[in-house]
Amino acid sequence: MAIVTALVSAISATGAVAQDVAKEGALFLLVPIGARAVGQGQAAVASRLGGEAIWWNPAALGWSIRREFTIDYSKNFLLTGTAANAVFPAGKAGVLSASLLHFNFGDQLSTDQFGATIGTLYSKAAVFATSYSATFGDRVSVGLTYKYLQQSQSCGGSCQGVLTYLVSTSAFDLGAHVVAGTTRALKVGAVARNVGFCIQVIDTEQCDPVPARLHAGADYRIDAVSRAAPGLTLHFTGEVVSRLRFDDSAFRAGAEFGVAERFFLRGGMLTASGDGSTAAVGLGVRQGTLGLEFARTFGGLSSDAGEPPTYLTVRFMFR
Repeated sequence: MAIVTALVSAISATGAVAQDVAKEGALFLLVPIGARAVGQGQAAVASRLGGEAIWWNPAALGWSIRREFTIDYSKNFLLTGTAANAVFPAGKAGVLSASLLHFNFGDQLSTDQFGATIGTLYSKAAVFATSYSATFGDRVSVGLTYKYLQQSQSCGGSCQGVLTYLVSTSAFDLGAHVVAGTTRALKVGAVARNVGFCIQVIDTEQCDPVPARLHAGADYRIDAVSRAAPGLTLHFTGEVVSRLRFDDSAFRAGAEFGVAERFFLRGGMLTASGDGSTAAVGLGVRQGTLGLEFARTFGGLSSDAGEPPTYLTVRFMFR
């Protein structure tokens, strides 16, 4: 339960209503996945991210024209996360995607009334996600993701009187992308994330809702930069996030500067992040069908503890 308390502290410290956060279960669903999105301040609902879009807005996957496999790694003071994402375009039939996400919350020693170690607690969570996305014309894409999530706490050693559990539930994401403007420089995105059933850890009275959120935002490409210096690109992104009842809104803003579609510099600022951060920077490099991206966030519980959250993505693209 210490892990849950720490996650609540990390999120509520950034402006969320602490009482409401404490009533939600499976808070690990709010932890950001993927270095590109994190690097631009998590203002990613309207961006074309690649394979990790399954965790942000499945509509972004509808634009995919190449098969892709990505591995996302993240580490902070509270947990270590690893995700493997695969994207399979099927032409006019749409795009299929699948991902497996694993969180390790670390090990905790279990002690008796005298303070002697009697065992070790292992806290983990896993999410399997699959999505379908499709475009309508060349300006609209929609996507749906199904998530099956499982959370567990097991014990090794003498575990008498120690709480152990293995619980699961399901949730859905539904999103859309719209390309606007004569130059197609503006992309607008919206998604409802983690809409699903409650998760029951001990008994029915403690069945907590998963952290459902609404995201809406835009990605705008500054064409004047490309005209003035061919090969350079500049995107600004912005996003608002709220609960389904449209309260306790959070805001995110970011930018991405690209050189020859090979080198990328990102930055962003945000409130009420799932990892407690308030700012981020990121770097990206692409060479042929291989991409490598890095991001680091600042602010929040993990940074205050001397371990700023770090994110790494390795991307493989296939024709």
